Amino acid sequence: MKFPPSLILCMALIAGIILGEHMALPNGVLSYGTSISAVSACVALAALFLSALLRRYGRVATAFIIVAVFSLGVFLIKSERNTYTVPYEDSIVSFMNEKRKELIDTYRQCGLEDDEYAVVTAMTLGERTHVSSDLKETYNVSGASHVFALSGMHLGIIYALLAMLLPWRMTAHLGRMRRLAQFLLAMLMVFTLWAYVMLVGAHPSIMRAAVMLTVYTMARRLSRRPDGLSVLVFTLMLLLVIWPEWLFDVGFQMSFMAVTSITLLYVPVNRWLTERMPYGWKYAVPRLLLRTMLISTCAQIGVAPLIALYFHRFSTYFLLTNLPVPLLAALIIYLAILLLVCAVLPFTSLTAIVAWALQHVTAYLNRYLAWIASLPQASFDDIYK
Repeated sequence: MKFPPSLILCMALIAGIILGEHMALPNGVLSYGTSISAVSACVALAALFLSALLRRYGRVATAFIIVAVFSLGVFLIKSERNTYTVPYEDSIVSFMNEKRKELIDTYRQCGLEDDEYAVVTAMTLGERTHVSSDLKETYNVSGASHVFALSGMHLGIIYALLAMLLPWRMTAHLGRMRRLAQFLLAMLMVFTLWAYVMLVGAHPSIMRAAVMLTVYTMARRLSRRPDGLSVLVFTLMLLLVIWPEWLFDVGFQMSFMAVTSITLLYVPVNRWLTERMPYGWKYAVPRLLLRTMLISTCAQIGVAPLIALYFHRFSTYFLLTNLPVPLLAALIIYLAILLLVCAVLPFTSLTAIVAWALQHVTAYLNRYLAWIASLPQASFDDIYK
């Protein structure tokens, strides 16, 4: 796989943020009334000036650009910046919190209860206050705790639903207006995704997924073939420039490690397996199961070191967990969306049927993960303690 040139700049930015977080100027320098942010800003500007001055010498100019990006990372983490806000942020947050509470109450009114109610509210709306400690431990031991942390998997499921429901094929008959129509549909997808991000609280992991999907969607509409690793590096740099402190957030780190592992491992392995698997409609289900397990395994490989480092645990049977969990998670999210739609519309009988199906699918997921957690040596604990 060819690595994008921006990867070196991204690594320089990360190195600057990490070093800047633990950096302190000597007392002799501090006596002159300066600060690390001021020094790093001057170094970044000087490096950019020298790179422009020496642009004929490609490698030397590139080295100065790397120094400038590194200094920018130090400046961002050390500078006393005000929190970034958007217009009417308080009103938007208040409105979204109110709507989230209404949707949570709708689940209860539709008949969801006990652990199934807790799992559905956590998996779809990011509300984990109803998840009991025993249920949380079951998901942790079985290696399925990521379904509670809204991230790329959840947003990808919603993105796939939008891509399926929006009338992309109808734009083929619009002639010259086709490109404009497709752009408007893409903007509708992006707006819907960001509305959902605001609804569930705009946490770092789901923000990463939203930015990536936004960049990917816009690149597709511009008739380009977006490279997954380039989109990932661009997203990481953009988010760290705005919120450099997110680099030290565990959820943010796990989210990027999972996507990086999927980007680097899934595509070549899936291509190798596809070339060796027979084609035909009767092999569609095995292909789907194999790809589901493969993408989950790649993500697990990426986050396993972080789980061992921060949570001191490694789930032994993660392959058994990652085979049905993504499929069941997608089914639960789709049933939850259908349930909310039926609850708004006067479809009383259909609402009861969907609520029954959602309750039983979620209960099956809980029983399956409880069985995995009960297996001998289901997890190795006390790692790196």
